Amino acid sequence: MRVIAVAVTTSVLMIGATACGGGSGSDTEANDGPRAVKVGMLPILPTGAMQVGIDQGFFEERDIDLSIETAQGGAALIPAVMSGTPQFASSNPISLLTARDKGLPVEVVSHWSSDHEVGEKGVNGVVAQKASGITAPADLEGKTVAINTLKSMGDLAIREAVRKDGGDPDAVKFVELAFPDMPAALEGGDVDAAWVPEPFLGGLLGGGATLVSYATQDAVSGFPTQYIFTSEKLAKSDPDLVKDMTAGLEESLEYADQHPDEVKAAAAKLIGIPPKALAGAEVEAFGTDLRKAQLTEVGALMQEDDLISKKADVSGLLP
Repeated sequence: MRVIAVAVTTSVLMIGATACGGGSGSDTEANDGPRAVKVGMLPILPTGAMQVGIDQGFFEERDIDLSIETAQGGAALIPAVMSGTPQFASSNPISLLTARDKGLPVEVVSHWSSDHEVGEKGVNGVVAQKASGITAPADLEGKTVAINTLKSMGDLAIREAVRKDGGDPDAVKFVELAFPDMPAALEGGDVDAAWVPEPFLGGLLGGGATLVSYATQDAVSGFPTQYIFTSEKLAKSDPDLVKDMTAGLEESLEYADQHPDEVKAAAAKLIGIPPKALAGAEVEAFGTDLRKAQLTEVGALMQEDDLISKKADVSGLLP
């Protein structure tokens, strides 16, 4: 596993579009051994499912020698995939639909992870200090909320949760912080609330913080949090590889959904999270459903909040 360091700006994305990279490269050309393939993933719990799929041999049996590379954000992986290395990667639907809106030819090959349905325990949430009196999404009006990336999944979901609760989403102030820095910022009063995934969510709630909202779940029940994608160029130039990779991904997803403890163990080893920190963590939903209905809802919210300039290209993104 090696780390990808990619600076993400609109100009970089547009350079990627102009270059229209994403060729299969020498790693995927026919040879006498397995096809060497790289997949870019985030250093978070669901990435453990990819390692489980590799360990189970789901890719090897399809003549794919798969290795994982990590990056700090799904948006960073888009220009990397467009340039051809890695050939596949994970990203959230906001980044992918934004890329399509800008004319970047990215294409989903498989679902990866989703939040659970309303009524179930969520995989990310907005938390506040108990003494703050913030207990519901509408209470975030006039407050400062920490999210990891501006104009992405966090603020999109929180704005909709506030809107549904009868509040004014425009009255919420968002600030960008890395997830590991959020607990200290919350405790120190630098922010009024924070949007965090597992294992930070469980840790904060266990320490006495108040759950304000399972944000993505409250916005769109069963919100798709990650997809695996490639470039349209690779999809057209090497359809056999994409077909085999998709089959390996789907088998991995089905296995991971039935073996969450193996996903946690693999994630702990892969990204250096202490196993104890993941013991009570909620694992995201895997499975092979592309969740087109939920993705369409997400796209509509993106257009409403001016994250994209026109109707979301859901059909162009999905296979």
